[in-house]
Amino acid sequence: MLRIILWSSQAQLLQEGKTLAKILAQETNILPLVLSEESTLEEIAKLQQRESLTDTTTLFVKLDSISDASTALQVVNTAQDYKGDYATFSLSNGAEVWTTPELTADTLVQAISEHQTWMMDVTIVRDEFIQQVTEAHSVTAALLKMAFRAMGEHSQIDWNIENVSLNSHFQNSEARLSSSQCADLLRYALAVINIEDLFPRHSWEEYPEESAAACYHSLAAKFIALGELPTARECLVQSDQLEDSPRSLALKGIIAMHEGEVLSAVANMVSSLQEYERRKGGESSHYLSFSPNNLEIINSRLQSGLSALNEQRNDKAAEFFTDAVFEFDGFYKECGLELSKYSS
Repeated sequence: MLRIILWSSQAQLLQEGKTLAKILAQETNILPLVLSEESTLEEIAKLQQRESLTDTTTLFVKLDSISDASTALQVVNTAQDYKGDYATFSLSNGAEVWTTPELTADTLVQAISEHQTWMMDVTIVRDEFIQQVTEAHSVTAALLKMAFRAMGEHSQIDWNIENVSLNSHFQNSEARLSSSQCADLLRYALAVINIEDLFPRHSWEEYPEESAAACYHSLAAKFIALGELPTARECLVQSDQLEDSPRSLALKGIIAMHEGEVLSAVANMVSSLQEYERRKGGESSHYLSFSPNNLEIINSRLQSGLSALNEQRNDKAAEFFTDAVFEFDGFYKECGLELSKYSS
């Protein structure tokens, strides 16, 4: 069974949407709902209060993109034949094509933290994956959470299963989510997908605890980059229960700098550098080893930091020590943390 929700991000619903719903009802014997974005989120909440139907899928169509009957009927016919669990369509208008990033569990963290744009204007979801999705502001974010639930269940996801050629003028409606929305999506992904699936390239069998700690370090760095410091701290609490790491110390220092606690930042960065030095070259008991490319630069930054500290120029000291840490380990820059943010 197919359920159709026609939704619009515009405050005033388009008359074309109501007309389209009548045509679809006549042609398909389905009574589509025509809703605003806020009402669509309310409808999703209502669906969660019902028992999910394994033979029912919901087709979400954004009216801002598709309002003509022939295109909508093409979409509905494909949705009725679809046998998977979750799918999106791509849209085209002449030479321009808009697609959804083809996420897998192991690319999800990077894609969200990089503020990618999302084309979720036509999405099909099986009922069971609508459950347990709480979202107050964005239909796009709600649909992504449904995809994450399907990923967590290792269900069939089909990105861009068919291209819809638009007959009318179309303005790019790709959604770019805010930093807080991206952080919320990451938290949700952690709740519904195993961390081993999110970070499969770690040595889980030989070094399970250190691998998990490394994942939490990556997540903490991502949350810092997104401005979500409390969640970053929670990740570091988890990592510290698994191992002592120079990355945890440095990330705590970066959080301290964000909060204006310069001396705490200096202490953490110095401790991090000491731990990096101890772990330099690798130890058989550790999964990760650290081999800096240019020790001369690192030593120079370290000496400059110590001089600044002796002169009570604490801000400059924090900057030099942070620079040394970033030179020692490329992890921070790879995670989107920019040294310029910590420079005076």
